[in-house]
Amino acid sequence: MAFSLSVPRRIAIALFGLCLACTGVANGQQPFVAPEYYNRTRPDFGNTLPLCVIPDSATIEEDRAAARQIAQVMLLEPEIIELDVDMDMLDAEGIWPAVLVHLAEKCVGVMGVQLVPGMRMPDWLTITRPYLEAPYVLLTNIPDIASITELPPGARVGSPVYSLIDNEFIGLISAGGTFAEIKRLPYDHPDLAARLMSEGVMDAAIVWEPHLDDAPLSGGDIYSAIASVDPLQHETREIGIVLRSTDEMLRTMLDQAIEVISQ
Repeated sequence: MAFSLSVPRRIAIALFGLCLACTGVANGQQPFVAPEYYNRTRPDFGNTLPLCVIPDSATIEEDRAAARQIAQVMLLEPEIIELDVDMDMLDAEGIWPAVLVHLAEKCVGVMGVQLVPGMRMPDWLTITRPYLEAPYVLLTNIPDIASITELPPGARVGSPVYSLIDNEFIGLISAGGTFAEIKRLPYDHPDLAARLMSEGVMDAAIVWEPHLDDAPLSGGDIYSAIASVDPLQHETREIGIVLRSTDEMLRTMLDQAIEVISQ
């Protein structure tokens, strides 16, 4: 299912002028109009750029800051809206139904969504270029560890399940060599990794760096050092903005704004 975009008025005016300038409309010739303009189902947000953020996201403050910067570059007023969803009550379809409703009624995009190479999103969604890239780190209580390659045999290492870096970590352990005797302990939430480290069940944990700002990891009480995950190749995670696939022209403008602020 897809709904058509109601583009903020100032964006629509700018795009309309751009189309006229680029196409050289002749007498009687109809100018190109993007499909999202035909159906005004979504409210007209005027001169604001409403962007949704995910509650309890590890990057919510960075998401808010990026939303404000993007709106400023686009000469629009930022409006930041938290997704109205109970993260503890999600069903088998996950967060996507809530995203669909919000993109139809409340905002033009959702911040803080991970870009995963090769992952197929629902066909009604598209995603911008990344506006934030942050590294993974190795939290450890093992003395004198500077890199994951220095872990001793038998070390118990937490790894974020269903992530690209977890898949790569599994591959390294399976390949033998330096990692042959490492014991992987998958975890699904940083709070679990923190608890298992505090209980002495884990000797180290691969954690996405933004999670270090969240309790109980923020105090640094459960680990003694932060080491590198090198040579794991998926050592960073990128996040972008998801929006409806019918909003291609808006996505182009968001990409351009992100490029500006990244420079």
